[in-house]
Amino acid sequence: MSVIASVTIPADEFPLGSLLESDTASTVSVESTVPTDESVIPYLWIPERATDGALEELGRVDVVTDAAVIDEVDGHTLVHLEWASEVNGFLESVRETTAIVTGAAATAEQWTFRLRFPAYEGLSAFYTRCLEQDISVELVQIHEAIGPENRPRFGLTEAQRELVLAAYEDGYFDVPRQTTLVDLGEKLEVSDSAVSQRLRRGLASLIHSTVVIGESADTDVPK
Repeated sequence: MSVIASVTIPADEFPLGSLLESDTASTVSVESTVPTDESVIPYLWIPERATDGALEELGRVDVVTDAAVIDEVDGHTLVHLEWASEVNGFLESVRETTAIVTGAAATAEQWTFRLRFPAYEGLSAFYTRCLEQDISVELVQIHEAIGPENRPRFGLTEAQRELVLAAYEDGYFDVPRQTTLVDLGEKLEVSDSAVSQRLRRGLASLIHSTVVIGESADTDVPK
């Protein structure tokens, strides 16, 4: 079964580096596409106010042979990248393990990627390859791929989804609260300590999938 992993790396350890050194409040996002060649990242959404500086920075990247503006929408610029046939570091590790970049976003400090691997072995090989090249990759989240009918889970396990939904419906997030962890535990027949841990992990997964990187890493990307 395929597996989806979210990883982060420092900006200075990724070929594109930091494209937002002068605009630390913005985010660069990758436009999700169906891969048709070896271009791991063919398109970038860049905030319009940071476009000129980002294009200058891209012009200094050895493995990027061309960066062209192809669209401007709602204060963002869509840039098409052409890559050299030979890449190294993180991108090389992605290519070698046949991973697919399904989403990515960058701040001035780091890049966050969502990668899909055909199997856990691919993820293991990718992680090992990064470590061999002294890339400070951090595994943030990992879960098995789910079918389209279950996509609203946003990375939640079935147990986490059941708990988060019950907490919401029973008023746990209301002010004042209408229920407690003990009540939720009794309802779901699990201990209150297990409820607490499961709720924290479920909310962390939900926030990561919807706010940090988004279903398509669409933070700051025009709708």
